[in-house]
Amino acid sequence: MQEQSERNETAPSVAPARRRATAPRVLGGLLALMALLVGFGFGVAPSRASAAPERTLTGTWDLTVTVWAPQGPSVTTPIFHFHPDHTLNAEGPPDVDGGPLYAATGFWDTDPNGSFVMYITHGGAAEGGAIPGMVQAIHMGKVRGHHLSSHADAFVLANPGDASYIGPVTVTTVGTWVSGTD
Repeated sequence: MQEQSERNETAPSVAPARRRATAPRVLGGLLALMALLVGFGFGVAPSRASAAPERTLTGTWDLTVTVWAPQGPSVTTPIFHFHPDHTLNAEGPPDVDGGPLYAATGFWDTDPNGSFVMYITHGGAAEGGAIPGMVQAIHMGKVRGHHLSSHADAFVLANPGDASYIGPVTVTTVGTWVSGTD
């Protein structure tokens, strides 16, 4: 018994040596990571004059909107007007009387890289590819030159004032720029 306790007292300690060897590596890795992050934080940002021109949605766009409804996809072709004050309005295709099938409102914003987000709401219709009810959606997409594409999850209040809704319903869009600011 005494022999075993003597071995324990004289046995070299392996764990502290490992801790000493590991600690500098971990500390060095953390310091390198912090230096990298600090370097990004203090990096010189390019001036606006030398940066690529900001892509924007401002203007009029022809869109093709596909609503991936449970009963199958439906397609509608609205005209969207993106205003410089970051509001938008849209008119659905003509109804039987020649007026817009639906009118939409919302707002939008873009990043310099062409990414954009837009919120839109409109009343739907039971014809022409639209879904009846009050539609609300947030689209996320990309502007590439004179073309855009986006996707959204929309929610539809079938009966305004009622708490029941349909959704989320997937919506995709593709669009072509028609003209500049209205």
